[in-house]
Formats: sequence, structure tokens, C-alpha cells
Amino acid sequence: MNVLLIQPYHCDLIHSISLPLGPISIATYLGENGVNVKICDMAVKKTSIKKVFESFKPDIVGISFPSVKAIDAVVEVSRFFRKKGVPIVWGGSFCDVGDTKIFFDTGLVDMVSYCEGEATWLDLVRTLERGGDLADVKGIAFLKNNEVVVTPPRDFMDPADLPRMDFSYVDVPAYFQYLYGCKKLVYVYLSKGCPAHCTFCVNTMCHRNTRRRRPLEVFMSEIRELAGVYGADGFYFGDELAFISDSELYEVAEAFRNTGLKFSWGFQTRIGILSDEALQYAADCGCRWVDFGVESGNREMLAKVAKGIPYDKIESTFRACSKAGLISIANFIIGFPGETRAQLQDSIDLAKRLESTQNTFAKYIFVPSTPGGQEVVKTFRKYPSFRKLNDYKQMDFFKNTQGLSQIPQKELNVVQSWFLLSAIFRKDYSETRSYDLLFKSVKVVLDRVVKMNPRCAFRALWEITGDFSRFVFDVLLHPGILKRYGLK
Repeated sequence: MNVLLIQPYHCDLIHSISLPLGPISIATYLGENGVNVKICDMAVKKTSIKKVFESFKPDIVGISFPSVKAIDAVVEVSRFFRKKGVPIVWGGSFCDVGDTKIFFDTGLVDMVSYCEGEATWLDLVRTLERGGDLADVKGIAFLKNNEVVVTPPRDFMDPADLPRMDFSYVDVPAYFQYLYGCKKLVYVYLSKGCPAHCTFCVNTMCHRNTRRRRPLEVFMSEIRELAGVYGADGFYFGDELAFISDSELYEVAEAFRNTGLKFSWGFQTRIGILSDEALQYAADCGCRWVDFGVESGNREMLAKVAKGIPYDKIESTFRACSKAGLISIANFIIGFPGETRAQLQDSIDLAKRLESTQNTFAKYIFVPSTPGGQEVVKTFRKYPSFRKLNDYKQMDFFKNTQGLSQIPQKELNVVQSWFLLSAIFRKDYSETRSYDLLFKSVKVVLDRVVKMNPRCAFRALWEITGDFSRFVFDVLLHPGILKRYGLK
């Protein structure tokens, strides 16, 4: 059976296109078990789906659905294969959190794969080959007699049972990114999942609040190939939680140093997990940046969203990063359901006190299937209704307009814009280039436009121009709001 895995283009000019680790892992697992697989990534190369279809002749096609930004592209690609009569499977992060019935209401998908995909795809392929019953395949949804059937979730695989990823399925250099002085950075992952129970996070559905680590020797063999063969000079851990202890960080950092290869690296973790000494050791072994989810500067709000971090260690953690010479990113969320101006002020005041390199202020995104989203549905009379696939487009990092907090939307916009522009125009992110983040932002846009489907490029450019203009005007035209929150 020929399996075609497609990464659709999408109109997101904010984020770089990262190495598609999920599809690569699935393709590798299927290939190891004798299945003929091809990955077609429309996000990095202008591709004729018609030519791919005619040359590869797929028996089934899997379409990655990473976020709401890909809705239009997923629909367009699905329509093509629907006309060709090829069975269509949707999978990816958005399929883990979206309403499955809405997916099937489009009439464009035959099956939906949710959560971990490697074993599910192999089971699905074998079942189709022998004409078996789809109800026996765990981890999927399908239509039967016009009713949506969702099979039981599949037990997680032991990461040790997954083969080393085969990067020959993709053009690795096409995914190189510029970030913090690296010119050929790629995303990698050592573990899956996170044991925390943050109410706003999709980890509850995707990973059931568990974390599983891959064998270090397998991970390091991938690092040596990406750096030694392809020339990658930077690695960003895509893990939800890269390290859960000092000892784990020491082990990985030492392995990185012992490769003898030159590259930088960074990761995201939680406040209170790593000691000051561990952060210094990471820096000594080539680490250049660390991401932290702070979320709020208000103790009551942190408790409400079950963040579970030691508040008293927030400021000292960023001081330790600064002392070690690490770029540190403090990520906040504003507009939480019920959040007050006073609670927002606590977040702003904390951000201003931190010795962080960058502070990001993202708006709360309402996801109905998260614990926090379910509480919103119960508590608030006015909340977003998702009846059609396109309704999900309002789940946007910048344009979210749910109005679930007690803070006027305009004030949230201005605060977010102020911190965004402050980060973009900061000079000293790396020792190699001033205005490092501004350079990255421009490069991302130019790279994406060049590689983007022409039908999408103009609209994306229009949107990014409009968004950036709004950020500037938010700051310039609302001095009163800036003064209210001490940002002027």
C-alpha cells in the first residue's frame, strides 16, 4: 500500500516552518514495517498535488492538521483527493482538540487519527489491506451509517520501540531557521508530553499528563546526523517539557559537549525544576536560550489555572539565567477568563522586574476541550460557539476576541502590542547580530512568501502588514492605556 503524508501550506507568516517530526516519525515507523511512504510538504516547496498524485499513486493520504492556520489549505487539498476517490485521513495537533463531528460535517475526510500516530497508522494500513473492521483500530474516528464512531484511545508506545528517525523522507536544509545567532537551526525532540495539569493546555488530551523520554543514544545519533551530515548549527527542543531534573539536563548537556561538533541549543522548561548550577552547566555546554511558561504574575490566577510553579522562584530563575549568560524568554498569557485589571497589572509588573531577555504576552485562546475551556462553557453565558470548521479561525494568537476576561479587548491589544514591539526592536539577543529578533521576523516572512502557494501569499502578506500596523498604532495611539499600566 502506498501511503502519502501531506503537510499542507498555510498562511501563517508569524512562525517558521519547522522540521515535521511527527510525519517523519510515522513515515519511518511505516517504512520499517514494509509500507511504501512518501512525505509531501507543501509548506516548504511549491508543489503540484496533481503531479504527486500521478507519480506516486497513493492508496491512502494522511493530511496533517497542525493548527487553525491550516484550515483553508487542508480543505483545498482534501477536495482534490476526494475527487480522486482516495481515502483521506486527518491527523495532527488540531485533530486532538477540535470537535470530531465538525470534521466529518465537511464531507472531506474519511478517518481522523488522534494523539500518537505511529502504531495507529500501521494498524490502520494493515486493517485496510486485509479488509478488516475499522472499529478494531484504536485511536481513530470514522463514519458508519452517517454516525461518527470514535474508537478507544491507544495505549502509548514505549519510545524505545520507535526507530531512529529517517530524515531522508524530507529535505532537511529546507527547514533551517535563523534564531539567536544560529543560521541553520532545526527542531528536535527528546521526550513527549508533560506531567503538569495546566487547565489551558491541550496536554491533557494529547498526552494525558504523562511524559515519556526517548533513549538518549537514539536521540544523539539524530543530533550527530543533523549537525555532522546536514550542517545544522542549532537545535531547539520541541518537547513540551525538555528536562524534569538537574541530572537529566547534565546527562544531555554532557552528551552534546562530547560530540565535538559546533552548535547551539535551547529548550523550554518549568520554573522550579532546574537549579542555578544546572542552568550554568547548560550554558557551559553550548545552551544559548531557555523558554519558561510564567503565564501570570498574580498568585491567585496561577492557582486558578493550576500552573503549579513556585512563585517565589520566578525572579531568581531569571536572575540565574542572566548570570549564566543565557537568553531567557518569559511567556505570559493575558485575558484569562475572569481576569481583572489588577491581575493583569501584576503580570506586567512582574515582567518589568524580571531579568529576562524577552517577555511575550499571548492572549488566552479558548479551546473547548481543555479543562479550562470546559469550565468556560459551564460558567460563561457568552462564549464562542463552534458549529462549523471555519468557526475555529477565531482561535488566533493575535486576534482572539473572546472577551472572557474583565479587561476591555482594546487594553489587551495594546499591552500585547507593546511587549511584542519591545521584543522585536531589542538589540542584544545574541553576540552575532543586533536586532536579532527583528532580523528573524523579516527572514521568516520573506522565506514563507517565497515558498508559499501563490494563492495564499498575497492574502498572508496583507494580513501580516495589517497585523504589524495594528501593533504600531496600538502603541502610538493609546498613550492613556500605556500610562494606566505603567508602560509609558
